[in-house]
Amino acid sequence: MNAPPLAETQREFFGALLKPLRGRSRRSTELPACDEPHDPVFLATADSLLRHSPSLLPAECLELYHRQYWFRILDSLEEDFPGLIRLIGKETFWEIAENYLLENPSRGFTLRHLGTRLPEYLKKHLADPVMQRRAVAVAEIECAMMAVFEAPDAVPVPPEHIAGGTPITLHPAVILLAHQANASDWLHDESTSWLDDAGVHFHGAVWRTPTHNLRHTVVPHGAFRMLSQIREHPMSLHEWLSVCASDVPEPATLTEWFSTWRDREWFVAPTAFNSTPITL
Repeated sequence: MNAPPLAETQREFFGALLKPLRGRSRRSTELPACDEPHDPVFLATADSLLRHSPSLLPAECLELYHRQYWFRILDSLEEDFPGLIRLIGKETFWEIAENYLLENPSRGFTLRHLGTRLPEYLKKHLADPVMQRRAVAVAEIECAMMAVFEAPDAVPVPPEHIAGGTPITLHPAVILLAHQANASDWLHDESTSWLDDAGVHFHGAVWRTPTHNLRHTVVPHGAFRMLSQIREHPMSLHEWLSVCASDVPEPATLTEWFSTWRDREWFVAPTAFNSTPITL
């Protein structure tokens, strides 16, 4: 009898790893308790693909791989979303994390992308509307911080070149976000209190500093609209101010905004990087 193609064997093996943790492996995590046995497919896969060792049955051999897969992705998700855990609590987080990972298993070579769908998942599965909008905002900021960490480098445009008419755009390591909760201030304060944010829209930015530290902050609505324009359509300073005329504030405020953006080295030439700027 001919052996199945390698790709088919790999799919079958990986499919077994995606099954939920059970038994001692599960009890070694903070996942909700569950006394259900292994899925029959898991056991059948073990008998089909693995031989028993002198001390382990095929299912026990497969469980070694199964455990390491789940332990790694659970650890990664916990490391990536400390603010979300603090907000919704560990018990709720682990329940959500397991269900999320069952629907969105690891599909790439890097674990950085593992939680990218979590904000959308929270929108669908958190019933409390207040907690939902806050949790989504926190998770989006934490996703953005992972994204800007990997964003390409780019040399900032000197101020004199900006004044001289050089087309500019936002640095690829800057992500603009729109939220229904002021998660940035909450994350900075590391408090448990929120302002009354019902019906209020917040805008923010997440960026990587020249020394490769990760930062996030709330951005005024007009500033957000201006920055969004230069992100979508690179242009000269004169063109930018003309396009954004309705959002340009009084001179003192505009000077403050530009000084902040310049000091953060947010402005680069459109040709300063080859990759498409990261968005969420």
